[in-house]
Amino acid sequence: MKKKKKLIWQIFPSFLIIICISLSVVTLYATKYFKNFFLENAEKELTIRAKLLQKNVADALTRDRYGHNYAYINEQCRDIGKKTGTRVTIILPSGVVVGDSFGDIKTMENHKNRPEIRKALKKEKGLSIRHSATLGLNMMYIALPVINDNKVTAVVRTSLSVSTIEDKIKKVRNNFLFALLFTIIAAAGASLYTAKRITRPIQLMRKGAAEFAKGNLNSKLTIPDTEELSELAITMNHMAAILNEKITAFKNRSMELEAVHASMEEGVIAIDETKKIITINNAAAKIFNFPALSLKSMNIFEIARNIELQHFIKMALATHKPVEADISIKKDKTYILRIHSTALYDIDHTRIGTLIIFHDVTRIKLLERMQKDFAANVSHELKTPLTAIKGFVETIRAIPNDHELAECDNFLKIIEKNVNRMIELINDLLILSKLERLQGTDIKFKNQNLSSLLHSAVNACRRGILEKNISVSINCDEKISAEIDPVLMEQAVINLVDNAVKYSNKNTFIFIQAVACDDKFIRIEVKDQGRGIEKSHIPKIFNRFYRVDKSRSRNKGGTGLGLAIVKHIVQYHNGKIEVSSIKGKGSLFRITIPA
Repeated sequence: MKKKKKLIWQIFPSFLIIICISLSVVTLYATKYFKNFFLENAEKELTIRAKLLQKNVADALTRDRYGHNYAYINEQCRDIGKKTGTRVTIILPSGVVVGDSFGDIKTMENHKNRPEIRKALKKEKGLSIRHSATLGLNMMYIALPVINDNKVTAVVRTSLSVSTIEDKIKKVRNNFLFALLFTIIAAAGASLYTAKRITRPIQLMRKGAAEFAKGNLNSKLTIPDTEELSELAITMNHMAAILNEKITAFKNRSMELEAVHASMEEGVIAIDETKKIITINNAAAKIFNFPALSLKSMNIFEIARNIELQHFIKMALATHKPVEADISIKKDKTYILRIHSTALYDIDHTRIGTLIIFHDVTRIKLLERMQKDFAANVSHELKTPLTAIKGFVETIRAIPNDHELAECDNFLKIIEKNVNRMIELINDLLILSKLERLQGTDIKFKNQNLSSLLHSAVNACRRGILEKNISVSINCDEKISAEIDPVLMEQAVINLVDNAVKYSNKNTFIFIQAVACDDKFIRIEVKDQGRGIEKSHIPKIFNRFYRVDKSRSRNKGGTGLGLAIVKHIVQYHNGKIEVSSIKGKGSLFRITIPA
């Protein structure tokens, strides 16, 4: 891993680089400025001196038209050079030098092609900085034309050694460089001191944060003097206090959950996405005959050798939906476990595993089986003699009536009514027993038109409907159909319609409809205007033999099993049944099944 730099060595070099660049720029600018300043002053001074000489040269040339007085001009140039240190050169339009402060005019070459001379011969000011072959120095030249009768009769050129200016500039630059070096050293010290002042409280805060990281959340950070860092320190202290409270609460909560977890009778296992056990309680460990502590981080398939359980775990890990199943595990005896799984998610809603809960339902299943066997056996044992009794009663009623047999006939009607009720009860018990004993595996689903099914169910209840003069409305599109068992689903609708008829008053209305919902579900509804059901009774009405009004239900001839049969039929169709009711206004039963 790359070694991290300390904050001070990130701040200090930055300060130093900025200072060096700033001072270097200032030095370069100042050097250039002074150089231009000296050159501009030299140019002005040379120009003024050249202008002062223009008239004298013009007068001298006027008096000496034939060149006899050039020596005089040369002497004047030398005299000016001695007094001012400025080189003055007089050049004729032909380029011949007739006067010079420092050079021998006899040996000097023709100056006509000098850049400043060419400019002056055009009646303009000539300026040039170049090396002088005569003096062997870098010189600044200013050349002005001497005009007489609108003609250039000579050129006055003044010049000054640039080396002198460069020496002055070099001296100024050296002074600046010395000041720059001193300033950089001073600034480096100041920036190092400032950087340390900035980083020192940060170092203290880092040490305090390290204490927080070790879990010592009761320690406090020292509050620095600077506003920004003091706010940060206060915030971190506040954060540590809140974290301490939350961690304490979490530990207490964890201990509570651990206690609940350990005391649960149900087995609980949490596994991650790699099938490793995250947590397991004693009840679950007991199922596999292992100590709970030894099972953590083990692969679940190392201890779950039951094929059904392995298949369930694979299903639970493969889906985000809850999964439920009953499996049998053989140890010293056979145990029946009801297993329920649900997906586990973290705070980012990312799945991290699966929670599996085991309920030992062995005793419940045994009791249910005994109850179902009892109902089936009793029903079969009672149906045969009761059928015989009914046959004999019908035979007695077939004998011609006379005065002595009139009263007997009334008793026989009562016997027949009770026998019919017992046979109806036994038939309902047989249907319920068949469904509960998983004989529903023989159910044959087929595509069935619901309109004809609803009409058939209403016809089965026609007698009661006519006796009470009840109006029945069926609303079902002729095209609606569903994959169902026609016999069982018709029985479910008959039971609902029969209940609606029994508990409705005369001259009322029953509404039956079937509608398709988004091509995924079929909804069958039976709505009446009967007595209605109180809310406290609604959760229990699908229990076997449950009656809202027991005496009234018996007089109506009900067995108390009709809605229980409806519930089981709907469940076998992977559907659900719902009820809503208002006391005194009627009830609505709704069956929803897959289309």
